[in-house]
Amino acid sequence: MGHARVVIQVVSEHNFPPHVNMVISQSLVDRLRLPGHPVRATYGSASDTAFILTIRTKTPLVRISSQLASRLNITNQKVLNVRYDPRYQRLRFGPLLGILMNRDLEGSDKQLFGLMARFLEECAQACMSKGVCMVVFPPEAMDTSQKIVHGWERQGNRWRQTTVPLPDAIYNRITSRRIEQKPELQQKLQKIKALSHIPFFNDTFLNKRQVHELLIKDEETRRLLPETQPYQPARLRNMLEKYRTVYLKPTNGSLGQGIIRVTVSGGKWICQYAESSRTVTRVFKDPKEAIRQLRRKVSPTRYIIQQGLNLVTCEGRPVDFRVLVQKNKKGQWSVTSSVGRIANHKNIVSNLARGGTLRKAGEVLAAVQSINKPTLSYLRRRAIAIAEAFERLSQKHFAELGVDLVLDKAGQLWLLELNSKPSKTDETVTNPSAAVRPSVNRLVDYVTYITGWAPYFAANNRNKSRPDRTRRKRR
Repeated sequence: MGHARVVIQVVSEHNFPPHVNMVISQSLVDRLRLPGHPVRATYGSASDTAFILTIRTKTPLVRISSQLASRLNITNQKVLNVRYDPRYQRLRFGPLLGILMNRDLEGSDKQLFGLMARFLEECAQACMSKGVCMVVFPPEAMDTSQKIVHGWERQGNRWRQTTVPLPDAIYNRITSRRIEQKPELQQKLQKIKALSHIPFFNDTFLNKRQVHELLIKDEETRRLLPETQPYQPARLRNMLEKYRTVYLKPTNGSLGQGIIRVTVSGGKWICQYAESSRTVTRVFKDPKEAIRQLRRKVSPTRYIIQQGLNLVTCEGRPVDFRVLVQKNKKGQWSVTSSVGRIANHKNIVSNLARGGTLRKAGEVLAAVQSINKPTLSYLRRRAIAIAEAFERLSQKHFAELGVDLVLDKAGQLWLLELNSKPSKTDETVTNPSAAVRPSVNRLVDYVTYITGWAPYFAANNRNKSRPDRTRRKRR
């Protein structure tokens, strides 16, 4: 499995002999096992015929003509991995990762990419260390007819605008459901998937009702699901009679927004919901009046009713566990991190956006009181099983999921929510001293897997770790 990391030098046509547009050293030709005839050079979705001249040097430099560089959309002095695929007679440069992200990000008025800036810088750093090229681009910058995208790549300490071919893989980090659901974007994405067969992962936000309806089909996961029903006043009455406390949740909500807790106590209905930095509590003696008031906030088609649970607390506050599961360099689901999220004492949810705090999951689990308390290892195994079941049943491509688990006082584990767009802002970083967070490294590892580069990188790492037996031992 020959592969190498090279530096591209773009040179004018006048400096090449006739019928030559690429110059490579003999040592590189031998390493890549290149044939003696022309081959197709590819970078992302772009390709063109490479007429190669071999020279007797050992330089990792690959000189290509400006015309070939233009057709491949490769810039001068770019560091790339290269390998030869004998089955298709392709000289492949890459891999090229595209991160799809909308322009109007929170905080983008102060800096490019706003609150996502640090995450994207870490992605660029991790990609650079592994020889993966990365471009960040908004939906409107995809030109499917020309098979190119206009975006930004990281050079040194700054972002630089660039144009590249359609990438080898696309990671969807659009932060707005409204933007993601635009017909023109969906048409572009369908065209890319159909014509280019480009892996496109985490391709959609999740709908709570649809997630529940899928997972209830899986025997193992069904046991972890609180009773959940589409919102209707009659169903709300029935579930309150059964559980005394229920939660009304928007099917397309995130960050704890729009959640209402309804409790029956002493013949009264108590409705609580977050508003700014506080929790609003309203008490109704008449259930009909409570339902009339709820109608102003709750849409039957956009809300679900979820069973309330007698949950464990930490420091007297509600707590849940967010397990981040991602696919690794072998394409298998694995746990990257697990944290306990402790709710702000003024709020009914534990989301960080609502003032919650992060602690290590093991510490929180040790602090809570529960009968037959499960181990952290059990939580992690269940999270992986949930991700596997969900992807199998949804028949969509995901590479990371945030799995929100809670524990009741009887020791029963419950699944509250799945999130296909786990937060990447600074407040979610559990180890601020790390240059690159583990979830970013795993993301890049998975990209090497789905683009077919992982075996080459693994072989290269094995070769580096082998001792050089030709060297004389020191005495």
